[in-house]
Amino acid sequence: MSTPPLPSCVATAAVVAAVVACYRLGVSPAVRALARRPGPLAVSVAIAVIAPLALRPSPVPGPLRWFVVSLIALLTWRGATSDYDVTVPTGPQRRHKLLLLSLAVASCLWTPALLPWMAVLCGKLRGWQHHAMMPVRLLKAYLAWFLVTAVLAPSPSTSTAGLVLVLGCVSLSHYVKPAWSKARLGPRPWSWAWHNRTHYLVASAYSWGWARFLPSRTVSRLLRRAVVIDRPINLLTMVVEAAGLVAFLDRRLLIATLVVTALFNLVVALASGILFWENIAANIGLATAFGLLSGTEYGTAFGWPAALIALTVILLSAADLLWQPWHLGWWDSPFTARVHWEVETVSGAARGLYNDYMCPYEREFGRVEGYFLTDEPVFHGHLGIVWDRRLRDLLIQARGDPDRLHALKQIYGRTHRDEERSAAHVAFLTAMFTRLNAGTRKSPLPRWLRRFKAPGGQLYRWGDLPAYRGEEPVRRITIRYVERCYLPQTGDFVTLADHVVREIDLGALMTDQENTPCARSSSTAAPTSESC
Repeated sequence: MSTPPLPSCVATAAVVAAVVACYRLGVSPAVRALARRPGPLAVSVAIAVIAPLALRPSPVPGPLRWFVVSLIALLTWRGATSDYDVTVPTGPQRRHKLLLLSLAVASCLWTPALLPWMAVLCGKLRGWQHHAMMPVRLLKAYLAWFLVTAVLAPSPSTSTAGLVLVLGCVSLSHYVKPAWSKARLGPRPWSWAWHNRTHYLVASAYSWGWARFLPSRTVSRLLRRAVVIDRPINLLTMVVEAAGLVAFLDRRLLIATLVVTALFNLVVALASGILFWENIAANIGLATAFGLLSGTEYGTAFGWPAALIALTVILLSAADLLWQPWHLGWWDSPFTARVHWEVETVSGAARGLYNDYMCPYEREFGRVEGYFLTDEPVFHGHLGIVWDRRLRDLLIQARGDPDRLHALKQIYGRTHRDEERSAAHVAFLTAMFTRLNAGTRKSPLPRWLRRFKAPGGQLYRWGDLPAYRGEEPVRRITIRYVERCYLPQTGDFVTLADHVVREIDLGALMTDQENTPCARSSSTAAPTSESC
């Protein structure tokens, strides 16, 4: 591709700079403020400020306009179909979902309506969660671009080129940042790629609750074969994640990078049960939209000047000066300690209470929620990940020996016991199942439409017991602390610890809880400032 004239590149750079400044200093703080207090007055004032700008011409190329509409539809589907939190009144939650649907339609027709739409999604319907952050940031970037181009009124080609650059940078920065994080894990930038045992991620996911329908012998055989491709997979991962640094040299390279990142997310889902379906859909949509643009519409969006502009924006975001993608860099280990929830129904059947049933808190119940219920020191995060290579090596050398693991926990572990959070958690579960037992509706969808609910992002829906699906009332909840380890020497999955940390007898508490307000668990905490 030929290099565009320098004056045009400067104009595009000015648009990009203005858009990212508007994003960082205007749109993002406004969304956070309205998400915390989405009152009618605050929303009306915010719309009144930006509404006059909507009267200015700000042409959006058709493919990019349809991409924005598809993102709005995607996130609205997610927010509107998630389950109710039955521990609090469902009436306001139903109204918020209906409001989200109404604002989604308005946003497709009138761009300033995106601001209250994002406020409702993030502030009331948990749109700030990790897996939805990138699509939300794409929409925030689009709103910032809309406002900037309405004020500056650049040429259509420069305007479109600025939008292509900003949207591409928002997406690809969510992959460059993890590559940068992995490069900083060891003494050399390639330490993670050369020394991480990535197949342990598959083993830990299986212990955690992913793909447990497969026999352990089958998984062991797969892991033995996967050992030899750890380094090629690691190197390929870092290449894919870092490709965004040069993707804007050519339109075909950018489209290929977006498609490959979507495929990368699919591989992650198959290996670990972590499904970034929002990112997959967003990147495929972006690649399609960029592919449908005509040459006259994107002008200066590609070439070495555009690549330098994109590199600057991506590096600033990696330094947390614009938006804040997650680091996502760690060492995989074969050891996991997790809190599990089980129920006993009125007929005496034992069932596993898995994270998908705990929607809208499926992410919390699929990760590390519950460590505050136990006195056991914990030294790892989700799926057994650690941030110290020496600790990873010591875990491998321990070979599942309880005494050696106990010693490691004393050195590296930290106890999360918190009686206040434990009491709130018990109150939350008690109120939830007491009301479900009484017939409270959990899903906003009628039964015949529930198969069309948006998927979750944590696919840990299997365990030692059949899954509870609400088929019978629950009379007892048992919370267990379980340690498991994959032994690479033998290919065995062994259980090292399994004990009850709390039992909740709903038969004894049901009557009292019907009329007692409950304290909500930590899993229902308000979004943090880093969210949207």
